Amino acid sequence: MRDIILACIGIVTAAAGCVYLARLLYYKKFGVIAKAEVLEAKEVIKKKGIILESVAFKSSRVDNYVHIMKYDIGGKTYEVQDKAGYTQPLKVGSTHLILCDPKEPEKFKFEEDVTKHITIAAALVAMAVLFAGRFIYSYLH
Repeated sequence: MRDIILACIGIVTAAAGCVYLARLLYYKKFGVIAKAEVLEAKEVIKKKGIILESVAFKSSRVDNYVHIMKYDIGGKTYEVQDKAGYTQPLKVGSTHLILCDPKEPEKFKFEEDVTKHITIAAALVAMAVLFAGRFIYSYLH
């Protein structure tokens, strides 16, 4: 029974990785490439705190940075906030290649991130398939 449960975990992980990989490949194959300029970098601050008796300890930290990107697709200019959530801000005024969804140009991914994440997702799927296969083999023998 343990082998079946572990094999199922591997299969679910592989399926999730395949969905993510398919989404990345969609952007890579069908995405409209554009040069985007960073207009603004904003800190996303998450506040956390602890209350003990009547004393409150508060702390805040910068969790990540989001950027307002400006780019042109099909003669139309877009100014859209990215969803990448980098730990370091991109330099205002710098340009980056992005891949836009052809059906919804407001949605985009950074081109270099897509390339890296395809490799990572493919490795995740391969490892999950091997993991599932190992426990399926154990169960059958």
